[in-house]
Amino acid sequence: MKPRWFLPTLVLLPLAAAAATLDVPRLPSPVFADREVSGDATLPTGIQDDLRRFRLELSFDATPTNNVQVAFGRDAEPLDGALAAEEAAFIIGWDSGEWFLRPAGLKERFVHAPADGQTPRQRNLRAAIRVNTQGTPTAVEFSDDAGAFAFEGLPPAPPPLWLAPDNWNLLRVTVRGAAIADEDVRVRFLPDGATIILR
Repeated sequence: MKPRWFLPTLVLLPLAAAAATLDVPRLPSPVFADREVSGDATLPTGIQDDLRRFRLELSFDATPTNNVQVAFGRDAEPLDGALAAEEAAFIIGWDSGEWFLRPAGLKERFVHAPADGQTPRQRNLRAAIRVNTQGTPTAVEFSDDAGAFAFEGLPPAPPPLWLAPDNWNLLRVTVRGAAIADEDVRVRFLPDGATIILR
């Protein structure tokens, strides 16, 4: 029986968007001891037009030692379709028993440690970012299975500018410590939003 590892889902809710489907190549087989694998996906041009709310939902089987994260950013020189660390606007996900959020430069790290973070089980993370007509973030909310929470040290208001969806045209899903080499990434952009699923 094939093991079920995780299902990260990204949902964008613009006022309008053209329908399109993008398939990301199969994640490569792990070559490192920590079983790290990653896959990139380009956000179609114009997907952020008229975007007023961005929602991220991440669901997976968490352990005290694995890492599941999604990085958002903009492809720069070289334009290679791969999101390098220096191109990331921020990274959000799970690492060794706690939720984390890291802005550009990776010098800061905001965390929230669930009371049962060392207990292996399925976990769900939800984030919602609201922006104004200029694309500036006006509110951000985070929650998990226990309810709403705040990342320690992250300014509550106004939200940092690196959370603005206009800053992104590429994302990267990275997993360490999970055997998902045979999984696919499928990205589907629908008329009323977009869903990015790793299954």
